[in-house]
Amino acid sequence: MLEKVKKINNAFHAYHCNHRNIVDSRFREKGIYFGQPPILKYLSDHENATQKEIAEYLHISPPSVATSLKRMEESGLVVRLENKKDARRNTVKLTKKGKELHAFAENTFMRIDDIAYKGFTEEEMELMVTFLERMNKNLTDFVKEDENV
Repeated sequence: MLEKVKKINNAFHAYHCNHRNIVDSRFREKGIYFGQPPILKYLSDHENATQKEIAEYLHISPPSVATSLKRMEESGLVVRLENKKDARRNTVKLTKKGKELHAFAENTFMRIDDIAYKGFTEEEMELMVTFLERMNKNLTDFVKEDENV
């Protein structure tokens, strides 16, 4: 069993690295950095979101979001809108350039996914989802049961 688990883990790792390297190389050409596509996606779906909302949705720390937003603002992808009534409710909005790069990112992910899943049947893809969901449930249950994790 241990050898099969190692083989599976190595395959997961190889896929993840390969996928990330391809995505990063495409995004680098457009000046998109790691961590920005999920923010672009969230802002595309939630116009005028707060930094706190972005952090909560993406399960990352507010300082990490702040760092990414600062870089994105400097690149002209987002603008911060000041709330004159409540400074804690300042919001972030995509610019035209941000919307264009979001569309580019979405298309890039779709093209890469089409390539990665080429030749898979619907049944194989459903099985893959079932396996991954079961693995995630196992890990989630383990964390709930074990305070040391």
